[in-house]
Amino acid sequence: MATTLNFLIALLFIILTVQGTNGDRCAASSSIQVQTINTGESAGGGDMVFEVQVKNLCSCSVRNVRLDGGGFATTVEVDPAVFRATDGGDYLVNGGEPIASMATVTFRYAWDHFFQITPRSLEEDQC
Repeated sequence: MATTLNFLIALLFIILTVQGTNGDRCAASSSIQVQTINTGESAGGGDMVFEVQVKNLCSCSVRNVRLDGGGFATTVEVDPAVFRATDGGDYLVNGGEPIASMATVTFRYAWDHFFQITPRSLEEDQC
């Protein structure tokens, strides 16, 4: 009896470790990596060009990836299918479409300084 109970406890621990306590395997804070790189280029008006790389580190594809833009502004157009503001005050990446595991979505913007862009939320898609 004790052996069976120990086995069930161990199995439950493994399941919770793999999936997390709420069943989600991917959390925005740990599954989405946002990296901003100064390209060294300048845009009109002396603004610097920055490249933002949004990478899905989750083992599953994710969709509806939303970022906090930290007051984002740009003097060059950013493709709204790649990165656009929403009514909720955050920014939708890749038009809400799935981003495969380990895939990166990239866009560029120009401003006199970089913006701290951080993951806000996502939905796990397919595994």
